Amino acid sequence: MKVFFIFNQKKKWNAFGRGDEVLKSMLLLIGPTIMIALGLHGLNSVPLTFFLFYGWLLLISGARIRQCLKSERNLLFTKEGLLTGFITGIIFLAIIFGTVSAFSETFFDSAKLQKLLIDWNFTGRHQIMLILILLIVNPLLEEIYWREFMYANLILKVNIFNTLLITSFFYSLYHMLSLISLFNWPINLLGVIPVFLAGIVWGYFRHKFQTLIPAVLSHMLADLGIILVYFRFLHV
Repeated sequence: MKVFFIFNQKKKWNAFGRGDEVLKSMLLLIGPTIMIALGLHGLNSVPLTFFLFYGWLLLISGARIRQCLKSERNLLFTKEGLLTGFITGIIFLAIIFGTVSAFSETFFDSAKLQKLLIDWNFTGRHQIMLILILLIVNPLLEEIYWREFMYANLILKVNIFNTLLITSFFYSLYHMLSLISLFNWPINLLGVIPVFLAGIVWGYFRHKFQTLIPAVLSHMLADLGIILVYFRFLHV
């Protein structure tokens, strides 16, 4: 029994290839989290965090971005895909804005959070640019990195179920670094669960429709919900 367990574990490990390939995969998975940790908790700056985070996504998946823009598959607009992306996006938007509106006093201290955002330079002349990045650049780059670049790397090594689990776990991991500072305990940890589930949903869209468009559209609307929360409760 013990021999079988060891053999089975080796098979799972070997699915990722040689040791150097495993390390490369781990670096690609954990890299975005390192950038967020360095920018947000090391340098205490949202603009610098964006520079590091999106710089990583562009640097690592730049070639994939060019392929996506040239690929007819990723530019494929289908009625079902667009409708699915739009409806789920509206649902996510409603859940985010509705839940936070209903429990805002439980979720966070507005005055404390406003001060934190000012300390992070999410204010003044940076504000509009950062909001546009969150609404447009963020959904596009995150979906290309996780649901295209990492998806394509992992699907060759493990099955679709494990691919969705792995990409969604590491996708939600760096969101936890933001949530820890923004929300009260234990909401800051529980808030990672819907992020993880959203990653599963968007990964499934990528698999089902074989295009990023439904996931990107849904992601944009979900991020719009976050921006609406900001203007409703935190904008000064």
